[in-house]
Amino acid sequence: HSKAVKEAMCFMMDPLVGKKCCYVQFPQRFDSIDRHDRYANKNVVFFDINMKGLDGIQGPIYVGTGCCFRRQALYGYDAPKTKKPPSRTCNCWPKWCVCCFCFGNRKTKKKVTKPKPEKKRRLFFKKEENQSPAYALSEIDEAAAGADTQKAGIVNQVKLEKKFGQSSVFVASTLLENGGTLRSASPASLLKEAIHVIGCGYEDKTDWGKEIGWIYGSVTEDILTGFKMHCHGWRSIYCIPKRPAFKGSAPLNLSDRLNQVLRWALGSIEIFFSNHCPLWYGYGGGLKFLERFSY
Repeated sequence: HSKAVKEAMCFMMDPLVGKKCCYVQFPQRFDSIDRHDRYANKNVVFFDINMKGLDGIQGPIYVGTGCCFRRQALYGYDAPKTKKPPSRTCNCWPKWCVCCFCFGNRKTKKKVTKPKPEKKRRLFFKKEENQSPAYALSEIDEAAAGADTQKAGIVNQVKLEKKFGQSSVFVASTLLENGGTLRSASPASLLKEAIHVIGCGYEDKTDWGKEIGWIYGSVTEDILTGFKMHCHGWRSIYCIPKRPAFKGSAPLNLSDRLNQVLRWALGSIEIFFSNHCPLWYGYGGGLKFLERFSY
């Protein structure tokens, strides 16, 4: 498992695609399978064909186990946008030659006319006796800007608390890119906040289970959780090491196997007829068309 975590960290720390990686999914291998695999517990088509194909689009789906996540993706944040490279112009022909392929790329420089400076108007005011000195405009602007930023900070703090819960220390930790906690927080305050966060009623009237963390209200909450991450523009990665990283126990008889497949099928149908249907959910976001079609 330690090597699997290291491989997942290598993908997430990659300078090209690491910042947009929401999770690294490993294939699940099973024990107690007979030589002929009469109940198809290995799921060869799913793990060795479908998941590899999805890795070439926007990444594999989350299967509920054998996965390493990025915190920002679990917190419901959008994936960072990649900067587009500057457009290239064709310089293969001289200026006097007109090329039908590169004619549209050439842009003529337009003369930029500078606006004429307006004449400064001087206003003369009569000073009255015993008049209190007026404040400078710069001081008034700075005070107004400070008040606006303070109000905006209070509003953002209230929104974050409604989203993540009534814990200022935890809310502040969600904004840290590299994780961790605030340096100013003492161990005693961190322990107190941790006890408060793990309470049963902490998630009430928040976005936990709706937009943050694992999504509730579905039999196949793993598929729904990965689907919402892809809708936020994140990309997942499929890693297949030589040695199986995660192993599980497979059903031993036909009835258990049928119950397992039935639960997966009912969960997929439930998502299809819910508000998170892949046909219309997440349009305008970062979900690619082929990835949507696969869901």
